[in-house]
Amino acid sequence: MSAAAPHFRRELAAVGSVTVRFGRTKGGTPGEWRAGSRSITLDNKRGDTAHLRGTAVFEILNAAAAPRVAALENEVRSGGLDVQAQRSGWQPAAFFAMEVERIEWENGLRHRAVVAAAGGAGTGADLFSAEGDFNTFYGRQVRAGHTHSYEWRYSYLREEAASEERRRRAAEGTAPSRTDQGHGHPAQESYRR
Repeated sequence: MSAAAPHFRRELAAVGSVTVRFGRTKGGTPGEWRAGSRSITLDNKRGDTAHLRGTAVFEILNAAAAPRVAALENEVRSGGLDVQAQRSGWQPAAFFAMEVERIEWENGLRHRAVVAAAGGAGTGADLFSAEGDFNTFYGRQVRAGHTHSYEWRYSYLREEAASEERRRRAAEGTAPSRTDQGHGHPAQESYRR
């Protein structure tokens, strides 16, 4: 980590203070960023030291990208992302998942640059040396089922926004419109990919 630190100062500054813990991750992965506790959890049973170092760098990049994900989530809540998706010919949940995956892909590219600059290219810390273009990466993520949680998150955020709107209208004494009735689950929709 200390060798990589000078090569991504901006991201480290954006993240601020972070605690690194060793233990089990919720998703069974080598590591994960936990925004609520401002911590990175690394599972030393899921990788050797070099791999866990690379994982820690990636999770710091994910933490630094959290404002971009939050902005996307705000677009979901406001309905603005639905408009963007329709203009692009995508179902909104799939479009949201694709845009979150794009952030992760960009983090992978940045990770590769940071690790290479720190002298770790070709080592166990070099987690993303084989990444291709975004479309190839995205297709692999879809096939692996990685996008499902983001599609679910989209539906959750839309339902949360609709519920808040219903509460607001009830407090004001106005009736909800048809579009305020919720948005279903992505498993009920067919997606254009």
